[in-house]
Amino acid sequence: MTTPGASCQVALKEWATVLLAMERGEQLVMIRKGGLIEPGTGFEWIATRFVFYPTFEHQAVTFLRQPFQGYFEEATVRRAAEGHVRIDLYGEVVDAVSSAEPTLVKRLESFHIYNEAFLEQRLKWQPEQPLALAVIRAFRLPAPQTIPLSDRYAGCKSWVELAHPLALDGARPVLEDAVFTERLQTLRSILL
Repeated sequence: MTTPGASCQVALKEWATVLLAMERGEQLVMIRKGGLIEPGTGFEWIATRFVFYPTFEHQAVTFLRQPFQGYFEEATVRRAAEGHVRIDLYGEVVDAVSSAEPTLVKRLESFHIYNEAFLEQRLKWQPEQPLALAVIRAFRLPAPQTIPLSDRYAGCKSWVELAHPLALDGARPVLEDAVFTERLQTLRSILL
């Protein structure tokens, strides 16, 4: 559970399909390279605690492994009304590394929903930049929070500052502590 009175104003944009997998404890690893208008040299973990801002841009069923392709339709059905965004989760970075090693990404397959074609594309895009990998502990908010869209959230960028902080009171981990700890140990044996 979260600390009473906790709130967050920083949001990480991520495909809505990936967030469904995170909400179900099926995706524990974020694999990022950065948005087209990312400042600096690509993606950076500028925050270790953030809410997830679901996006539908650049999301494609063809980038998901077969068992998870139905999440695309489900995410579309759950989408907030026009002009709004539905926030269901917040996350905490537990471990983070950078890597351009294709074999490492392959060994992480049971911790994400992306298919091989997507991962190859990520590695080839701006090849001088490594992938930013992070183990994320996801927390489900007690109820979805719907916020109005704003022009400041638009564009191909990873991080946005929300107009107002969102309350995190009552958020609960999507995976129980024992399950998360066991999966984290496996992940660390691969990543570190």
